Amino acid sequence: MRRACLLAAAVAAVAALATAACRKSEPPKPAAGLEKPYALKGVVVSVDRAGGKVTVKHEEVPGYMEGMTMPFAVPEPKVLEDLRPGDTIEARLLVGERSSHLEGIVVSRPPGTPSVQTIPAPGNYGKPGDAAPATVLVDQEGKAFSLADFKGKAVAVTFIFTRCPLPDFCPRMNLNFSEVERRLAADPKLYGATQLLSVSFDPEHDTPAVLKAFRDPFLKGAPGVVPGHWRFATGTLERIKEFAGFFGLTYLKTGDQFVHSLATAVISPDGKLLSLRRGNDWEAKDLVEDLKRAAAGEKPHAAPATP
Repeated sequence: MRRACLLAAAVAAVAALATAACRKSEPPKPAAGLEKPYALKGVVVSVDRAGGKVTVKHEEVPGYMEGMTMPFAVPEPKVLEDLRPGDTIEARLLVGERSSHLEGIVVSRPPGTPSVQTIPAPGNYGKPGDAAPATVLVDQEGKAFSLADFKGKAVAVTFIFTRCPLPDFCPRMNLNFSEVERRLAADPKLYGATQLLSVSFDPEHDTPAVLKAFRDPFLKGAPGVVPGHWRFATGTLERIKEFAGFFGLTYLKTGDQFVHSLATAVISPDGKLLSLRRGNDWEAKDLVEDLKRAAAGEKPHAAPATP
């Protein structure tokens, strides 16, 4: 009996060690309030000093993402002042739950490096009071629709692509909209007077089936949520460009990824732009307040905007 107990204990110990080894092999997700560091190497493509970002064509970031061209936040203005397109850099990429940034940037500058360039601003885009576009898109169920189908409801619109890796871009928009959905669902009257819409600008990959599978986990376990209340949409390249352009969204495909801006808007029940937020400097409660004002019939106004 004692021998059997010792054998069982040994098996349990081996199993525990195996489990620990398996857990060790998976890179841990950053805990709330913590940031996980990754080594990044690449070449500066452009510098957005006003926006506090640098776009880098980087090599594979071991343990995190493949090589691509992406914008990264740089908190130190002095560092941005010194960066130029063509600079080769090494840095630490710190990735948190909802944000990321570069620190400890070391620069190597080849002779003849050009002067600082900035990311071009979007062209003319919609202003509060302008009629939102009636562009026909396709939702996650494969059904064609336009904003005109939501007439009588306040609609929140944002833009994403499902393969976006950085937490301060599309993943942050998805988490914000997920929280907005839950806040609205807690108020049945407001829920029935509103609609959420996330539009992908990566139609080649983000098919209706991909978008449906991507959206559903955000709704899991949320009380009172109706799947059709938060739609994900795609469309042809031309239609997405037309629709996104109204909201001042700019994007450029680089391989399988995109360098892109952020834009989130609220459309009033009469189909006019009520507010437009550019960037990620907003929270779920802010968008819910915009939707409340729109549903109550408030007229368009100049909303906070992040360049």
